Amino acid sequence: MMDSENQAYQYALQLWKGKKLFEAETVLKKVWADTGRRSIYGTLLMGYILRDSQRYVSEIRWLQQMMTEFADAPERKVLAEAWSLLGTALRELGEGAGAVEALLHSAEVEPDLRQKIVECSNAIFAANAAPEYGAIEMQALYTEYRALLARLMKVGNAVPYDRPVWRHERIRVGYLSADLHAHPVGNFVHSLLVHYDVTQFEVYVYNIGRKHDRVTQALHDVHAVWRNAADWVDQGAYSRLAAQIRADEIDILVDLGGHTKGNALPVFAWQAAPVQISGIGYFNSTGLYETTGFLSDVYCAPAAQSPYFVEPLLQLPHTHFCYEPFADFPVPGEPPCLTKKYITFGCFNHFAKVTDEMLRLWRQILQALPTAQLVLKHRLFGSQEGLAYTKQRLARLGLPLERVEFRGFSADYLQEYHDIDIALDTSPYQGGATTCEALYMGVPVVSLAGERHGARFGVSFLTNIGLPELAAHTPENYLGIAVGLANDKELLCALHARLRTMMEESPLMDGQQYLMDMETMYRSLRK
Repeated sequence: MMDSENQAYQYALQLWKGKKLFEAETVLKKVWADTGRRSIYGTLLMGYILRDSQRYVSEIRWLQQMMTEFADAPERKVLAEAWSLLGTALRELGEGAGAVEALLHSAEVEPDLRQKIVECSNAIFAANAAPEYGAIEMQALYTEYRALLARLMKVGNAVPYDRPVWRHERIRVGYLSADLHAHPVGNFVHSLLVHYDVTQFEVYVYNIGRKHDRVTQALHDVHAVWRNAADWVDQGAYSRLAAQIRADEIDILVDLGGHTKGNALPVFAWQAAPVQISGIGYFNSTGLYETTGFLSDVYCAPAAQSPYFVEPLLQLPHTHFCYEPFADFPVPGEPPCLTKKYITFGCFNHFAKVTDEMLRLWRQILQALPTAQLVLKHRLFGSQEGLAYTKQRLARLGLPLERVEFRGFSADYLQEYHDIDIALDTSPYQGGATTCEALYMGVPVVSLAGERHGARFGVSFLTNIGLPELAAHTPENYLGIAVGLANDKELLCALHARLRTMMEESPLMDGQQYLMDMETMYRSLRK
């Protein structure tokens, strides 16, 4: 870049970092108008500005144009970053297959091997919301991920650790997570990190996240050893993290992130612990043969083997989740249909989980109930572009837009469950914490069970609280359950009044039973 153009870019970069998005965009547009050309760095920065302005449609168009304009540019790392941005934007709009393709292209273009691994992991995560990716396609992604890890090990002349010979009196369990803060994972690990049996277990926590808040503090136990390892993961220093885990003589290493953001799954390749399992924060296979097993339960995993997994599924007898929320929940209310005289369905799940197949099924529900309304809530609808794009998508699929309400992000979203009679779960990528929140707010959830582990969360939640009849096994069954529940006001009233108590008295919130199940499993794995 010329000096004047570089100065303008640096100024725009600082404005963007200071969240002055409009000013940063104005600076870039002015320098382009003055010079008559665009640099690849400024073009990428504009992509970030559009993303942070929540102009996802414009961002996608801009990045696609960038790929054409700079296709032959030597700055491969910049192009890889642009492909990654594009994949994230496509996923935000619910374009799962396109997101996977873009993220894989990012991994292909990316010159840095560690970042290639990150982008391949991102593609695996995005594929869970793409119906086009069945078991065969997922296994192909896992093969690519393993190949990249093998290259990383070879470059560093790294070899997996030998199986250790130590025998501790107390089993040492290490938990690995980037989400030990106000995050859905925080609501499911309190018992594991705080209420464990200190006479039989020692707990080590490898915190690879940078956020620290009241939830982080609440998860700290005086007996546990916490190690902050965010810098190691950010630098791709997986071998250093593996060495620390090995030095701590961990018997069982539990990954809580899978292929979610900021994960350190590559550390499994070093086999720093003799037993390595994953679960809770993710819902599908790690894709790594070094994984001893994936945490599940008899409802999510009717069998110990699945074509979607390379590792066996560990079937707890009740639930592999223990829900202990940190949020201050409002008191559940009566179903709003009592005063509004019509049924309101709602879905607060991340909209990337909402496939065209689910939207068509929701259309059938609205057709069967001519006065019913549907409330959709997600940050996407807080932007004009996101809202317009979604409305066009729903209209194309035949949903009556006049009966659909779109709500953007709000801090008091739990209060909005008072506006919902019945919550509709998504499939195959189902709600986790979102489903628990709806149920705890007294709102019954209708779920559609799929064949893969993550598509059966609803079955597990609903069975554990005593409502297996709300878990459908076919789309026709899903439709029938939703319509039948909408027509039974007496049952709706009873559920809104009783659901919180049903949850609190169920295995889903029984920390003592959950720990007994988990610790029994830990003992069996250590043998």
